[in-house]
Amino acid sequence: MTQYVDVEIYADIICPWCYIGKKRLDAAFAARPHVTPRYIWRCFLLNPTMPSTGMDRQAYLIGKFGNAAKAVYGRIADAGLESGIAFNFDGIQRTPDSRKTHRYLLAAAAIGHDLSDAFFKAYFIDGRNIGDDDELAKIAHSQGFTIDPASLADPALDRQIANDIEMSRQLRVDGVPFMIFAGQYAIAGAHMPEHLIPAIDGCLVKPAE
Repeated sequence: MTQYVDVEIYADIICPWCYIGKKRLDAAFAARPHVTPRYIWRCFLLNPTMPSTGMDRQAYLIGKFGNAAKAVYGRIADAGLESGIAFNFDGIQRTPDSRKTHRYLLAAAAIGHDLSDAFFKAYFIDGRNIGDDDELAKIAHSQGFTIDPASLADPALDRQIANDIEMSRQLRVDGVPFMIFAGQYAIAGAHMPEHLIPAIDGCLVKPAE
């Protein structure tokens, strides 16, 4: 019999470790084929002060990492390959304001769609500008998800984003990915699948009568 486990994921699409963490989470559930995850996206902003138009990628990297950027991303690329991700960091031209992406993720999740993998791939492998409305719409449409632009402007999405950010503060989330399994186990970081499996198994244990 299939069992379900809800996993809240605090993450940001422009975070490479979040992409790695999601792949490892998928692998952990693949090791438990009788368990089906229900992912619940929670908004987290790596760059809350990013201009709405984003900024040039090289300027962003220099401003954030200085001369260490190459070494930092080299380590991330190695970790990505271990999880089947061939990062194409050189293909990224702009670092976007990810709020628009979060709006799509939240709107899609409300009707049972998970667009995170498609957005991760578009940004980190295909080098697409996920801060652009037309690009976001095309990516979503390729996954069978089309939404009325008016729905994306719903103030309820603003409130949900604000609520997620506030909750992340209350939980003291200072880095992502941050995952909460069935409201019981919280795990911070992009851990290997074998370290996530015990949390999945723990959610399946019935409490004593």
